[in-house]
Amino acid sequence: MPNQPYGVYPVPPAPAKRRNTIGLIAVIASVIGFVFACVPGALVVGWVLLPIALILGIVGVCQSGMTKGTSIAAIIVSIVGIVVGFVVFFAVVGNAFGDAFKKSNLSAPSAVTAEPGDQGTKTGGSSPGNEAGSRGNPFPIGTPVKSSEWDITLGAPHEAGAQIAAENQFNAAPKAGMEFWIVPVTATYTGDKTGNLLFGVTVKFVGSDNVTYDDSCGVIPSPLSDVGDLYKGGTGKGNVCVAVPAGADGLWSLTTGFGDPAFFSAR
Repeated sequence: MPNQPYGVYPVPPAPAKRRNTIGLIAVIASVIGFVFACVPGALVVGWVLLPIALILGIVGVCQSGMTKGTSIAAIIVSIVGIVVGFVVFFAVVGNAFGDAFKKSNLSAPSAVTAEPGDQGTKTGGSSPGNEAGSRGNPFPIGTPVKSSEWDITLGAPHEAGAQIAAENQFNAAPKAGMEFWIVPVTATYTGDKTGNLLFGVTVKFVGSDNVTYDDSCGVIPSPLSDVGDLYKGGTGKGNVCVAVPAGADGLWSLTTGFGDPAFFSAR
């Protein structure tokens, strides 16, 4: 070559890098997956797209002769999206557990007072532990009470040994010193979702011996558990039956959800 020193040659220009199609697909998938990962109801879509985008991004980075920018962006967005998805998931689970295990304390209308001769005064009295509905100041049976999701009334309890025996021939008799007592329950669901009386309402008996009794009686007439899911405003009626010490000397307790119980006089 003229005027070119001996042994010196021009360096050829580097070939232009080709567009990285895999990287482009990866970054698109990562962006879409990130968006879905932020939506509680669409987390699954994000969890599917983000790992795929991450893998494609790594493949794109490893390709020679290809642009790397989109692949690197896909990897970064995918990792951030996966982290965000886990945060959203645990937030949703935490809220669900909070709703399931939240306390739902029962109260009565402010006009309801304790029975004459009881120690307490009106609902919300100033004496701690002696408010109406506490063990020291139980509600009269039949007092309507309410929680954040239920309006409930307990009917008059009654001894039902003969009734239980007649309901099903396979029902066992109560143990010595015990009796089967039925409590009618009327409950209206006031929440915004759905409520089930089998899981939402619990009736037990607390004897004068300070022992809680909750053994069932077998097959009973019109059990509360037969009532299906209730929507807002729906009312269910049914019976619960508990094996209690003969004479039912004690108090009935009513609990909704995982709240504190309200107590009712036995008769």
